[in-house]
Amino acid sequence: MMSTGLRGHRRAITALSLGLLAMACAPAVPDEQIFTLTWGKLGRGYEAFVNDRNNCVQAASVVTRDASGREQPMPAVSVSRFKSCMRSSGWEPVAGGYSAPLGYDVRIVQ
Repeated sequence: MMSTGLRGHRRAITALSLGLLAMACAPAVPDEQIFTLTWGKLGRGYEAFVNDRNNCVQAASVVTRDASGREQPMPAVSVSRFKSCMRSSGWEPVAGGYSAPLGYDVRIVQ
């Protein structure tokens, strides 16, 4: 027969383990702002935006690994590095500006 103290510890460990498992299996929550953010730069058109955006996606790409340590096939983009790159290229977040072309989605990491 198990003592009351041991049973309480076992429940706590089980609850903690289940919580950690749920966090590990949950999809990463993207920075929603990066998807809704539109960019503008005085005197620059959409083609210039797409070109600069692609350069910034490449510059901000980071390798990520899954739980087993294998490299994930699709690189992710660091939100802070991407935003910094866009701003250094002269683009600023603006309402009604340019956004990513359809099909150019990227995985976002902090």
